[in-house]
Amino acid sequence: MVTFTSDNLVCERFILGPLEVNTYIVYEKGARECLLIDPAEESQTVAKRLKELDFSEITIFLTHGHADHICGVEFFRREFPFCKVAIAAEDAAMLTDAALNLSVYLGEPVSASPADIILRSGNHLKTGSTDGILASIPGHTPGGMILIFPGMIFSGDTLFAGSVGRSDFPGGNGKELISSIKKHIFSLSDRQVFPGHGPETTIRAEMSDNPFFGTFFNI
Repeated sequence: MVTFTSDNLVCERFILGPLEVNTYIVYEKGARECLLIDPAEESQTVAKRLKELDFSEITIFLTHGHADHICGVEFFRREFPFCKVAIAAEDAAMLTDAALNLSVYLGEPVSASPADIILRSGNHLKTGSTDGILASIPGHTPGGMILIFPGMIFSGDTLFAGSVGRSDFPGGNGKELISSIKKHIFSLSDRQVFPGHGPETTIRAEMSDNPFFGTFFNI
């Protein structure tokens, strides 16, 4: 586990599953509710940490519907029956369909019950008094979403340190992905970016050095 903080907001990162997905617990210090982002496997380590923190509300936020990001959903539903699962409308069917979430092609089909919360761009997720806003970033999947807090962004598989998400899967669109990142991420002030795989980065670093965007966006 690696911990990051920004003002009162805490982010704890766990690297889970064979594809090394970043699963995050995000909460405001002293709050009773948290966000669990992209639970990638049935992790007793993450479950134990959630129990230690003793939250009364847990929202599982799925940045998109690919199998490697949803494998732990039903486990955490069993461990925390009060939790709610949230995903964008465009990716909601991927939760219940192993072909759509691509797991059927990996030899181990994965499916989950339907989401409790259907998200759309502009919706909010919060912990305590800290409010995050959701923005649609299609291109990796039709319903890819980022979650924007004042000091942090959770970018899923849209933007990575030095790279961007793949767009060659069904429903992908490379031009749309690049355009959406420029519009919804690079238009923001600098803050930490926590991707679905790999190390954290910053908006400033990606505008300056990410080879998918050239030099036009240097600051």
